[in-house]
Amino acid sequence: MLRNLILALVILGGLTMTGLITYNTFFYQKPADSLEERGETAVLTSKTILNLGRGAFVDKREELHPSITAPTIGYLAPEFELPDSAGKPVRLSSLRGKPVFLNFWATWCPPCRKEMPDLQAFHDKHADKIQMLGVNWGETPADGTRFLDEFGVTYANLFDADGKMFVLYQLSGLPTSFFIDEQGIIRGVWLGPMSTKDIELAFQKTTRALEEPPK
Repeated sequence: MLRNLILALVILGGLTMTGLITYNTFFYQKPADSLEERGETAVLTSKTILNLGRGAFVDKREELHPSITAPTIGYLAPEFELPDSAGKPVRLSSLRGKPVFLNFWATWCPPCRKEMPDLQAFHDKHADKIQMLGVNWGETPADGTRFLDEFGVTYANLFDADGKMFVLYQLSGLPTSFFIDEQGIIRGVWLGPMSTKDIELAFQKTTRALEEPPK
């Protein structure tokens, strides 16, 4: 109980700091001559960043060709391999070819509980077009599975019992969601809980997967 309270306080502080950093990064208008390129990735200026609620996204029409990996919009999502509830290892890169909704959560996190029904509703509606992937942070598969069963969650979930993903993806709070395109590039990040509509709007901005085929 004390551990969870301490973690909650740390995460609350982290969310506050992340909000300030996100504002500074995505909302502050930088002069054109102050922008820098990293590797071979296209520079993401205020013109290519779309803001929606507590998220920031790169428009689906913006072509990106990153050469490096980083947990940042416009770069290749950091690779990882984690076990599912049956102990079978799953690699993030094995899901390429379909957009991925990567969601980090924990059983003791109230906002995580709040969004679970919406995440499942999105999966029920768009499972054929979008790959949902949850990652439980810092808990055993047994604890995480009981939580998922409580909410009737059927989409794929992995378990980060060692908590290494917090560092790998530079998380500052839970839940945090990443929108990854078919090539494995991060096109959006959202801090906090999401509704089904939020997720749909985000994917409509970052991928063509939800577009209706021409008649």
